[in-house]
Amino acid sequence: MRVSEAVTSRRSMRVFKPDPVAKADIEWIISTANRAASNGNLQPWKLYVTMGKARLRLSSAILKAIDANETAPGGEYDVYPKEFTPVYDARRKLVGKQLYTLLGVQRGDTAGMAKQFRKNFDFFDAPVGMILTVERRMGNGQWIDCGIFLDQLMLLAREKGLHTCPQAAFSRFQHVVRRELNIPDDQVVICGLALGYADPDAIPNNLITERAPIGDFTTWFDE
Repeated sequence: MRVSEAVTSRRSMRVFKPDPVAKADIEWIISTANRAASNGNLQPWKLYVTMGKARLRLSSAILKAIDANETAPGGEYDVYPKEFTPVYDARRKLVGKQLYTLLGVQRGDTAGMAKQFRKNFDFFDAPVGMILTVERRMGNGQWIDCGIFLDQLMLLAREKGLHTCPQAAFSRFQHVVRRELNIPDDQVVICGLALGYADPDAIPNNLITERAPIGDFTTWFDE
């Protein structure tokens, strides 16, 4: 697979098959992604991989906390800006409308939205669930490094015929994730990553998000 094919075919899948993923393939993806660019070669990423009973146990613990209305400290960083400017707000609302339309969830259907939100914590039934963290002492540059590493995990998964879905939702329940996976307090839970074989016939997996033309965000200097 060409790099461009991996990039253009990568998208967030929300319905996975139960088919297991070979551990050797997961190890290859992680070890190859470990070549990600890194400021000062710090390689600051930490990765927790759950499969089988461990994956189910993590999902069950989070869903149990939700059902019990367990008071949570929430995420330790802002996933979104505190205030959206019109262009970003429009993009966010458009993708939300497109996704929930495909899911058959009508606007105002709080129960339907909550049901879909819960599926995040089952990693959308993917057999592999990863949690990405970074040490609290690290700077903004190391968060960039973690983003590069995460992207390479997703692209390399495509080479193996696998799909992914990065999930910032896990940061909201970082206290449960931390408890279940024995993650030290000196690490910040960044996100989860579902990994597996996507169901090509599932309607939500047909969503291809719109992208802005390069003229909207690129400034050229040639003289």
